[in-house]
Amino acid sequence: MQTIQLYVEGMRCPRCVREATARLRDLPGVATLTADRETGQITVTGDVSAADLITALAGSSFTAVRARSPSRDRRRPRPSRPW
Repeated sequence: MQTIQLYVEGMRCPRCVREATARLRDLPGVATLTADRETGQITVTGDVSAADLITALAGSSFTAVRARSPSRDRRRPRPSRPW
């Protein structure tokens, strides 16, 4: 089982959240699903691929991209300057 976070553009109101989550909730392999309208994120756990989730939203007024993993967002420390 994996956890996938998506950024969903166009999810601005409670009705939009209901519509976006309804499109994902019934996909095979989705175990849990949470949405945060403020951040525009949907978090899905289960045995489903990010591509399947993004495709399910593509047929609607929403555009989704996979959120980057926090470990990938960390920046390398800059080397100290000799002066």
